[in-house]
Amino acid sequence: MTFNHLVCKPGPRLNLVIGPNGSGKSSLVCAIALCLGGEPQLLGRATSIGAYVKRGEDAGYIKISLRGYTKEEQIAIVRKIDTRNKSEWFYNG
Repeated sequence: MTFNHLVCKPGPRLNLVIGPNGSGKSSLVCAIALCLGGEPQLLGRATSIGAYVKRGEDAGYIKISLRGYTKEEQIAIVRKIDTRNKSEWFYNG
């Protein structure tokens, strides 16, 4: 949205999310940011965490799986959220 032209040189630690408008790219970025502790206000979509819960539901969660320092090491981070703006984080369960 900011650049007229951008050249990226792919490498082993570069991830790109590409797709047409409305395909969920921004939703994916919001989920990653919120799960890793980002504040809702920074995302510019809502001012409270409860606003990210699906309509008609009381709660939801975001789960991110990351590779650790080795290929075998797996890290799982879960953030549970509810419509009352409560959050719980879980690290590897």
